[in-house]
Amino acid sequence: MTDNAHGLNHGAQQDWVEGLLIGLADHKVFIRSSEIKEVLRPVAFTVVPMVPEHVIGLANIHGQVVCIIDAGGVSALPLCNREVTERTRFLVLHHPVMHIALWVDDIHKTQRSNATELANSEKNNDSVCRIELDGIACDYLQCMKLLDCDSSTDAIDIGRYKA
Repeated sequence: MTDNAHGLNHGAQQDWVEGLLIGLADHKVFIRSSEIKEVLRPVAFTVVPMVPEHVIGLANIHGQVVCIIDAGGVSALPLCNREVTERTRFLVLHHPVMHIALWVDDIHKTQRSNATELANSEKNNDSVCRIELDGIACDYLQCMKLLDCDSSTDAIDIGRYKA
């Protein structure tokens, strides 16, 4: 039996990972659902002077001060548009120490990805790598690597900018 929406063969044993296919500028990016704590419409935030360029601002979300960041400022992804539209969302991420949200220009859809293919992609040290989902090339953002990276990986250490 085949699920036409995802092209899945339910008769075969295969592990799937749920995620979101989002838009940053004109790029499609896959993020695991397990790394996302909450999806919110943009809330009021305060621009803070003299912070790194990737820090868009600080917001009070459910009584927590959350740092809103542009993933494109600390990875190989493009910079977000930074213009609030009706499609703009904040993705509050799971992290044991930091309260971080990604600015996202668009959420395209929920998406399944093959767990084995993702595991193979995760072997490199980069927080962003190319994958193929349903025949479409997109970027795969590994949020935990993005947030906990150091100079030996692909970006700057944003862990020192705890919010």
